[in-house]
Amino acid sequence: MSRRIPRRQVLASVALVVALGFGGCLTVGPTVTADTGNSAVFEQVSTDEPWASGRVKTSVTLTPSATTEQGVSKLVVISGSGSSFDTTTVETGQSSGISLYLPANGNATITAVNTVNGTVVDTTTVTTGGNELV
Repeated sequence: MSRRIPRRQVLASVALVVALGFGGCLTVGPTVTADTGNSAVFEQVSTDEPWASGRVKTSVTLTPSATTEQGVSKLVVISGSGSSFDTTTVETGQSSGISLYLPANGNATITAVNTVNGTVVDTTTVTTGGNELV
């Protein structure tokens, strides 16, 4: 017994892939590399997305003391060109389940901020890669 896919669904899917592919912003198998080895705040930055369109959704894990003892309350992504790319708030006691978007196929910096006193607690450099379709 074969299942038929509606023509509209097929056309919409093909149009999306073609538009993203010809736009040069579709990345298949995105990867994230982060320099967290000596960080007092960042433990891991990873992604499990199968593809990305201009930005890569990542999962950030912080050290257990990042939000409690060090007061981290916001994460800010600064792109390689120096502009703000994404930001998210972090709750006290939260160390995992934090989503951030990074620029696809490029470099960025994630900055951990204590918004109570306005200080930068820590930064980590990240690089995203993958197979960019043209």
